[in-house]
Amino acid sequence: MNRVLLGARGTLQDLEAILRQIREWGQARGAEVLAADAQAVFGQDHLESAVRHAERAEHTSSTHSIAMETLLYLSGQRQVADAIRVAGLRQGTGIIALVVWPGDESPDLLAALGWARDDAVLESAGKSLDRLGVTEVEKGTVPETTVQDLALERVALLDVAR
Repeated sequence: MNRVLLGARGTLQDLEAILRQIREWGQARGAEVLAADAQAVFGQDHLESAVRHAERAEHTSSTHSIAMETLLYLSGQRQVADAIRVAGLRQGTGIIALVVWPGDESPDLLAALGWARDDAVLESAGKSLDRLGVTEVEKGTVPETTVQDLALERVALLDVAR
């Protein structure tokens, strides 16, 4: 499936207006967009894994939206409300993870929103896995240098939990 994953920096002062603008942008282009809080993304691999799991589950998903299904996997949550609480955009969010299906027009989206592309916001440095519900005991089971792999485990475990 043609898609692009990217990070961005921007200001979300009016969350409802931004979400409406993203939805209208996608509808006008026949595209679907996931916009998530990049604080819940622990590396490009984490986001890519969530996307791939969602794409595989597309025909059996309960959300009927590839973007929402990706948010479920990204957050490791089974319920949409919980996924939004963990990884959804919030008022004042400054770093954003985006996935656009199809990805051909993603630079146009950034321009429309007044955001700047910055894929570095997807990296795990300085972020807390507590957001994904990873406990201190779980963190202690892996070397410090690979602790972000626990985010990948959350993605994979969602299939088991379903």
